[in-house]
Amino acid sequence: MKIDRLLGILNVLANTDRTTIPKLAERFEVSKRTIFRDLDTLNQSGVPIVTYSGIGGGVAIIDGYKLNSNILSKKDIKNIFIALNGLISIDERTDLTNLIAKLIPEETSTVFSKSDYVIDLSSWFQDSITQEKIAVLHKAIKNRNCVYIEYISKRSRSAKIIHPNKLVFKQSYWYLYAFCEDNQEFRMFKVNRIVSYKIMGENFNCKSVEKIDFRKDFGTGLFSSQDPTVLFEVILEYEVTNEFFLTDKIDAKFFHRIIDVEENGQIIFSVSDLEWAANLVFSLQDKVKVIAPLELKEAIKTRIKRINELYKDDI
Repeated sequence: MKIDRLLGILNVLANTDRTTIPKLAERFEVSKRTIFRDLDTLNQSGVPIVTYSGIGGGVAIIDGYKLNSNILSKKDIKNIFIALNGLISIDERTDLTNLIAKLIPEETSTVFSKSDYVIDLSSWFQDSITQEKIAVLHKAIKNRNCVYIEYISKRSRSAKIIHPNKLVFKQSYWYLYAFCEDNQEFRMFKVNRIVSYKIMGENFNCKSVEKIDFRKDFGTGLFSSQDPTVLFEVILEYEVTNEFFLTDKIDAKFFHRIIDVEENGQIIFSVSDLEWAANLVFSLQDKVKVIAPLELKEAIKTRIKRINELYKDDI
């Protein structure tokens, strides 16, 4: 929006000695002609803009219009930039660019060089299916459109109508927090389990959500337990040459070298859900061997038998 851009330009000019038209055009992602028109609008509104010609020239405003730069500390500015830049990585909206300019008068490259974190929520791949879903679902959230989805849950594949409320990024995956008409409650839907989706013409009244209980909605996982008194210690043996592959799935903290055995190591952790552990072991392919517990080893052997049955006619 023009008003956002004007406020952003005013903030930049009020907190810097001077800048140039090309720099402003690049920062706000508009043409130099648009910047000239914006500066003219500010001038007509009573903001005294000064133009400097020649080498080292540019535009500025007089000292009387300098804003109080103590409202935000340097740490505040870095944190705001990190968060907003993370959003821009998945949604390059002009209003986000303008918001950064309004709150952060410094050049973004300067703030980036001083920041300690980089949050990039985009996919490694330009044609990411997940990114496409995120864009469509985000639009449905903004417009409060009901969405018809076909979803694969643990129990079955089913169709349902949902009211999308929030997109959630947690532990490398995208989720959609939405009100499900079938269950009449909020549910967490994993985006890559949505088979198909259709934005409906119907709108919904947005229900207020003040907090999401992730422990309830995401269920149990690695190193967590609904009943901490019932835990199984899992021991997996592996060859050290496979450590790089295995750390894609399990944090290196749980890797232990076996004393006096340079070639092998062990992964040791505790879980409350052995089925979940079995799924993890299978995702590690032939890179690990279950040492304990016995129940997990038997579950893996049973699955291997089933796989052999599937391919017995091909042998």
